[in-house]
Amino acid sequence: MAYLSQVKSNGKQYIYLCMYVGTQQYSTRKERRVYSFGESRKALIRMKRWKRRFSEFPQELLDLGCGMKELEEWIQTLETGITKTGRKFPKIRATS
Repeated sequence: MAYLSQVKSNGKQYIYLCMYVGTQQYSTRKERRVYSFGESRKALIRMKRWKRRFSEFPQELLDLGCGMKELEEWIQTLETGITKTGRKFPKIRATS
């Protein structure tokens, strides 16, 4: 199961797609970042473009089993600030 994660660095918020992997050797993290969407505002704009032109959706995400349904959920999460499971996620505002 893949989910969105955010990391703040140098005053900017970056969005990643993570997957739960349990314990990892040499690490206490229980997730692995599998895709970087980049800076949050640009990530939302890029996702909206992919929704309009799904042919531009990255093959890497398709290989992970992600599709239009997941893309719509990610956009909704970024715009509303609430994930599909109800946890809070920092809201992003972008024009597109």
